[in-house]
Amino acid sequence: MNSSMHEFKIISKHRMYDQYLVKLRACIQLLDETMLWGTGEAEQNSIGGIVHHIMVHVRRNAVKLMDSTITYKQGMEDSFKPSVQNKEQLMEEVEDAFSSFCAALDNTGDINMYDVYHVVEHTAYHLGQIIDRVQRLASHRFQFVQTGLNEKALRAIVQQSLPNPQG
Repeated sequence: MNSSMHEFKIISKHRMYDQYLVKLRACIQLLDETMLWGTGEAEQNSIGGIVHHIMVHVRRNAVKLMDSTITYKQGMEDSFKPSVQNKEQLMEEVEDAFSSFCAALDNTGDINMYDVYHVVEHTAYHLGQIIDRVQRLASHRFQFVQTGLNEKALRAIVQQSLPNPQG
């Protein structure tokens, strides 16, 4: 694997785990069960349902990273309806899915960069929805960038994870 692909895997892993998952945790912790599972007048899916959708997508792609022969016959359109209705259990499943995805990135050689990029983009898209809704519902403004969840911090984490070119 070339060094650019290796760096892409490390960036993807840390973006998912050290940025997106941290933001997702902060959002979920701020909500009570009613806010997590309720839907507004204009919203079809609850925040908890969107979180579950992210988790299913991340988990499926972790499995696919480990076995590239896997194909899914059904899409994920129905994955917004979680089987759990408990905030702690949902968060445990999310943590497990993100950990599995990162482990899959660590334990695979060549990857399909487009698949990994899709997972990162898909997660970011839905995370943005969640952050927007949580800020509105909880009357809270996250200051993620100001509190260190930014590109500069990500770059530092990635640089620490890259092999030292002098060593």
